[in-house]
Amino acid sequence: MNWKVLALLPALALATALPAYSLTNNKSQNAATATHIAQSTQQGKMAKKANAVPKVNAKRKSNSVAKRSSGTVLTVGSRGEIVKTVQNSLKQQGFYTASVNGVFDNKTRAAAIKFQKSKGLRADGIIGRRTLAALK
Repeated sequence: MNWKVLALLPALALATALPAYSLTNNKSQNAATATHIAQSTQQGKMAKKANAVPKVNAKRKSNSVAKRSSGTVLTVGSRGEIVKTVQNSLKQQGFYTASVNGVFDNKTRAAAIKFQKSKGLRADGIIGRRTLAALK
């Protein structure tokens, strides 16, 4: 058994006994009801404490191509044939001057922002459904 649990046993026993004692002094309730109420309140407190533990921030691997309900979304770090297609389209329109390599890097993002500004789209550098539609 964990030493922390063993250290908490006397405190838990005392916390469980005190609410039951205070409820048994009331003449209208019997001891069984008081014990049941004390146990249920103790379980409620334990559940709240268990949920209050902060979660550890684990780093997740970012997807190379994020999928949303509306389709494919390309951001910095994306790779693949679709990125090459986007780079070719941006290059044909004069927004992208670097080599077409299939890697969505900062140069591709800068070209996407220029393109989005020219088309009146939100200039966030993310190639989503609207930007892809405007590229075609």
